[in-house]
Amino acid sequence: MTTIAIVVSDLMFQSRIRAAAEALGFEVRIADSADAAASAVAGHPDIVAIDLHAAGIDAAATIRAAKDAGARVLAFGRHTEPQALRAARDAGADSVVARSQLVDELPELLRGLVGPRSGKREA
Repeated sequence: MTTIAIVVSDLMFQSRIRAAAEALGFEVRIADSADAAASAVAGHPDIVAIDLHAAGIDAAATIRAAKDAGARVLAFGRHTEPQALRAARDAGADSVVARSQLVDELPELLRGLVGPRSGKREA
């Protein structure tokens, strides 16, 4: 079963991503704080979906940790803040989209991240 960690503090986006992930048969873990994000990534999810503007969460560090753990990363943020989107790409996110694109294409974006893991996973 594919596991997704949803690193999002906004309840609307949490529920939207959770519903799409559960519809695809994913096991869902919610992380809405820095400690919860670190714990979720340490649990070696297959996918991490991260809001680049989640309160109290260092998005770039979380992306790097997720990639180090072998997860695929879907990062999303405001289209009006291209520097945040660029920083997510630079940190190694597999897919970086504006919030509007996330809303319009969420199931397709998640399906596109399913597949062989991108790095090493501890047993």
